[in-house]
Amino acid sequence: MKIEKINLNEDDANVTLTTYLLDDSEEMLIGKSRPAVLICPGGGYMFTSDREAEPLALRFASMGYHAFVLRYSVFSNSGLAFPDPKKDDIYMNSTYPNPIREIGKALLIINEHAEEWKVRSDQIVLSGYSAGAHNCALYCVNWNKPVITDYFNNPQEGLKPAAAILGYGVYDFELQKDFKTESADEWQVKLNDAFNFSYFGKTKVTDDLILSSSPAQLVNKDTPPMFLWATREDNVVSVTQTTGMAHALAMKGIPFETHIYEKGHHGLSLSTQATAKSKEDIIHEVDNWIGLAETWLNNRFPLDLVEKTPIFNFEQLL
Repeated sequence: MKIEKINLNEDDANVTLTTYLLDDSEEMLIGKSRPAVLICPGGGYMFTSDREAEPLALRFASMGYHAFVLRYSVFSNSGLAFPDPKKDDIYMNSTYPNPIREIGKALLIINEHAEEWKVRSDQIVLSGYSAGAHNCALYCVNWNKPVITDYFNNPQEGLKPAAAILGYGVYDFELQKDFKTESADEWQVKLNDAFNFSYFGKTKVTDDLILSSSPAQLVNKDTPPMFLWATREDNVVSVTQTTGMAHALAMKGIPFETHIYEKGHHGLSLSTQATAKSKEDIIHEVDNWIGLAETWLNNRFPLDLVEKTPIFNFEQLL
């Protein structure tokens, strides 16, 4: 496997694209290109989670796909881990629409190296979690819109995602802004304010900005197919975010698959010990989501394999 970290912003060493490229082999694809998965970790646009980065890349690689991890601009890139809107300055790089443009830049780099890296440029799947899911979903509804194409002076070539696999994301800020659980207290208000400050540069967000940043409200005929999953017990992002996104996709006739698990808190990632900080992060009722996503991927983007394994000519060894 070729692992390489590529800086995407000469002014910020934290914004990177890391490659997890499977080696070619005469025993497998023999020089053919593979589909790829571009992963956006979550972290509320305040940081990018290690738990939703390399472990996911290695899991997708184990399926036979090339993988990439995008560390897009977040507030902590300014040197702070958690913003205080009353004291801290706005970090403009992490505010809308910069993070979705960094997805576009990552896709263009992958496409630029598609032949060298043996990547099928028409089969690059986005995968995001929490804020990373929001970033991917918002890109999926904007990839051929001026906010992306004008920025890159590019008429859509190399910018189109083939599909998206998204976990416990925010897709509609109008639904999310009033979300409170029975156990919610002041922390939830502070968390929402910190999220808004990191991503919008303000704690009070205008209706126009809410709409332009809510992918569920912007689904269109060019939105790619999606695999969505979440948990009902999530006390950070309402499960209605996922059901609402599924409804929006259904209304526009976009193919999708959705899985809602009864148990599980926010940010489970793989829900196995590979991504666990504590035993609470291991919930076996949830950890099959990645297997379901693998089946969904295999059905859409199977590897380009021959029908039968060629008979080995042992006489060549004599």
